[in-house]
Amino acid sequence: MPTFSVVMATYNRGRHILPSIQSVLAQTFQDFELLVVGDYCTDDTVNVVASVASPKIRWLNLAERGGSQSFPNNAGIQASRGRYIAYLGHDDIWAPDHLDGLAALFRGEPRLDFAVSGTLFHGPRASNFRLVTGMFSDSRAAFEHFFPPSSFGHRRDVTDRIGPWLDPRKIAPPVDAEFLMRAANAGMMFASTRRIGVHKFAAGHRYLSYLRHTSDEQERMAQRMLRPGFEGYLAAELARAKADNAFMTTTHPDYSHYEAGELAARNASNKGIVRPPLLELRQPEVIVQDNVSKALDWCPLEPGDTKLRWAGCNPRPKLLVPFKYPGRTEIRLSIWHPVAEGLDRLTLAVNGQPATARISTPRKAGDLWNATATIQAQLLADDHTVLQLHLSKLQRLARNRPGLGVADISVVPLGWRRVTNRLAQLFASICPARRPS
Repeated sequence: MPTFSVVMATYNRGRHILPSIQSVLAQTFQDFELLVVGDYCTDDTVNVVASVASPKIRWLNLAERGGSQSFPNNAGIQASRGRYIAYLGHDDIWAPDHLDGLAALFRGEPRLDFAVSGTLFHGPRASNFRLVTGMFSDSRAAFEHFFPPSSFGHRRDVTDRIGPWLDPRKIAPPVDAEFLMRAANAGMMFASTRRIGVHKFAAGHRYLSYLRHTSDEQERMAQRMLRPGFEGYLAAELARAKADNAFMTTTHPDYSHYEAGELAARNASNKGIVRPPLLELRQPEVIVQDNVSKALDWCPLEPGDTKLRWAGCNPRPKLLVPFKYPGRTEIRLSIWHPVAEGLDRLTLAVNGQPATARISTPRKAGDLWNATATIQAQLLADDHTVLQLHLSKLQRLARNRPGLGVADISVVPLGWRRVTNRLAQLFASICPARRPS
């Protein structure tokens, strides 16, 4: 019987799951099994996991999609053989001594139910976003503070005593928050290693992260942990979190204000699991800004504003174009900024390919300046297109002013369809239809 059964829930992450798996295999505490549990994966994840060729790893794939970590977590617990259950998100990274720290806590206190490592949340690259949680000295912290599943391990019998992970559609809190609060309310004991054992790259903080999976952030962190000076980097990040009031401030809100499944749906929108239907572009279309949650990329609409969204702290925010088209298109973005110089240029990529935008002369509109950024680009023929803006320093969100704002986005088909439409309009103007006699 291994000491730990590590459960890694995953959905169609393919090769990008490898940094997380490798961070488990690199643990200084090696008495574990790793159960990678697919939420009905339909991609090549099974082959990627098999390519690791470790006897410590077992692969399970659910027969139908549940849409939440709850279902793979429950299946992993049921199939586990360990004395303790630990979890790792398929896009998070463990420090090499994470399991060692949890094991030491369990050895030191036989009555302990949950052992928790400190977690450093990393925002998107260059966002200057960070959160620290899981570092506490009083077990009662579990009533107030959130600790992500990647940070904790619990006695195997915990789910026998309080029940399994729940269906997110039937509860108001997120499933991980609900699981922790249920355990705390059942009187279970929590203890912290009081050191960072987890580097979390939350998918819910990264707009459309499930539409286009990446693992460059995880790979950079894994490499950084091996280089000299990492402890100094970690100390600096903790100091910045404290200075920004982002140290042990991730607390549970009053979930009674939310409907069952509401927060789960918002998180699915952030990740791009739920997105607008893909439509064929047949004529010029206008994408109007809405208030759907877009993670750290875009701020919510301001009260009374129905058209303009300001960029969030991610300096590379994404925009979704829910149209497919086999030819080229012209895309026009209505862009806004408090100063005219913020509209001098716009750097962006279309489906990862750099694009050059033409910028109209900025015009004053009330307290703001407005311009139109125009690009010609190829949409994908069978999937959503993603525009990613690369904001300049002036265009980024700052403490004393908003960054770049985006309002309506026009998408105009070019090529033979546009020519056909223009010929039809010209013919109609020359030969108007006769009225019926």
